Amino acid sequence: MRRGMTLIELLVVIAVIAVLVGLTYTALLQARKRGYLTVCIGNLRQLTLAVHAYENDWGMVPIEYIHKTPEGTYGFVQQIIYPYVRDDNIFLCPEDYSKGEKIPMFSTIWKGEKWPMSYYYFINELTVEDYNITHSFPEMVLFCCTWHVNGNITIVARYDGRIEIVPKGRYKRISVITED
Repeated sequence: MRRGMTLIELLVVIAVIAVLVGLTYTALLQARKRGYLTVCIGNLRQLTLAVHAYENDWGMVPIEYIHKTPEGTYGFVQQIIYPYVRDDNIFLCPEDYSKGEKIPMFSTIWKGEKWPMSYYYFINELTVEDYNITHSFPEMVLFCCTWHVNGNITIVARYDGRIEIVPKGRYKRISVITED
């Protein structure tokens, strides 16, 4: 006598397959997130090295300013340090959901487009007098990325080259304002 599968047996097989697919999918997502984190850390390291290379050439860190900078150039940090990295993808975190779409600007200085960048450049918070003394503050944050773990962590690149993963809002920014 030939016996087929009962409905219960079929449902058990389907449930086991669904659990296995769910576990595999979760593991693959976690592996992808770890890969994105590794790429982001590498990008921040490259950006920090580019800032130091620029500083070696010009004697100061790049100033992201739309008007004339002390060395006579114009630009956003992406354009200023691009010759030192030569890869557009360095400026984009893989977790950045905008995926590098160009952002339209009001200004036509850069052909109406701003180069997208996932990382915040903290040098913009310094005053002009502070630009030449950053080497005195090795713990100063140069770049940070907040795209990971739904914004629950911040990846911080410091002037001294350290890359740190810290809970969001817990990184220490070093002020370069000096007392007279």
